[in-house]
Amino acid sequence: MSADMSADASNTTLPQRAGLLGLRVATGFLLVWVGLKKLVEPKTPFFLRKYEIAPETGEIIGLLVGGAELLIGVLCVVGLFRRAVLPLQALIHGFTAASVWWAIVDPYRWYIDGVDRIVFNSHVFYPTIITFMACVILILFRRQDRLALDVVMARGKAG
Repeated sequence: MSADMSADASNTTLPQRAGLLGLRVATGFLLVWVGLKKLVEPKTPFFLRKYEIAPETGEIIGLLVGGAELLIGVLCVVGLFRRAVLPLQALIHGFTAASVWWAIVDPYRWYIDGVDRIVFNSHVFYPTIITFMACVILILFRRQDRLALDVVMARGKAG
């Protein structure tokens, strides 16, 4: 393990901790908003639309996915159960990035043809790779992210 990843969490500065908190809150709230949207307007999740699923079944799956995203997002924002939740968040954001790979590789459609486009302006999906990488950073520096509810709770049990 590199020195940065194994560094004692007590050696992190307040600005570093605040930066990790900001990343965690920003990536978590993205899941909160996406989950809320799916709960308010339930429909078949994008990754299942190519299959023949009854609309009612698709809406139920959409509600379940939305609820899971909302819960994972809230847990990320407050910093609770990060060991389990941060990888789940990365998986969701990574799946989203993989789903729009063409927008990451060719955001202005200069080279890639024949890809089923979600929207006309594919460059708006480029930030999905940035969000995914922020999730990876949160996993790698979880021990340095001390401004989290699970850290506060652990201190309370220890003291």
